Amino acid sequence: MLTDHRHQEILSRLHGTGRVGVADVALFLKVSEETIRRDLKVLEERGLLRRIHGGAVPPRLDQERPLQERGKLNTREKGRVAVLAEALVLDGMSIFIDTGTTTLALARRLTGRNLTITTNSVDVALHFGGGPARVNLTPGTLRSNDNALVGYETVAYAQRYFFDIAFMGIAACDLEHGWMDYEEHESVLRRTLRGQSRRAVLLADSRKFGRQANLCTFGLGEKLSIVTDKPPPEAFQDAFARHEIETIHT
Repeated sequence: MLTDHRHQEILSRLHGTGRVGVADVALFLKVSEETIRRDLKVLEERGLLRRIHGGAVPPRLDQERPLQERGKLNTREKGRVAVLAEALVLDGMSIFIDTGTTTLALARRLTGRNLTITTNSVDVALHFGGGPARVNLTPGTLRSNDNALVGYETVAYAQRYFFDIAFMGIAACDLEHGWMDYEEHESVLRRTLRGQSRRAVLLADSRKFGRQANLCTFGLGEKLSIVTDKPPPEAFQDAFARHEIETIHT
């Protein structure tokens, strides 16, 4: 059985019963248990399930993996997004870069540029240290799993300024619920940044489409620029076209 067909069968059984067992799926699909374990690993990396002893359960919608762990996933796709996003930046611009692995990939590409950078990511701020960019780090409470500064002080700081571009990460994109995040502080900050910038840009690698988190941040019809590594699935393309949403991809 082809890999995609196995993955579809695993996800179908998971959605139907709330749990899948390695031995049961291997027997049903007539493949080895090791093959199913590899499949579950791939599906977990895509955020489609969570592995447990002997099988898998649905992913938690209220919890995101630590930044260091997420940074090892989909690196090629995130790199392509960063290349495309870099082309939107002109020297002298004032830009906000929020927290996330894809936004950090963009920061790496902007090294040496003459920019004013505002960020709530300690990692992003440190990346520009010693270079020509002027760096402003927001206040806030440090979130240990990704070195982000979050909270009411962070949002209030962002509301004091206006940016040429705000580059934002996002957790998931669902056809029904739109652009989604895991934490209220992150969701509120991103909505604030949309109103405080000439251009609000979401950096979303292609594996974000068709996933869910637990907070709705933007509707699919909100006026945003979307940078992704390849064309979104057709249903999402149709939704963006109906609302004249700009999508940038390879």
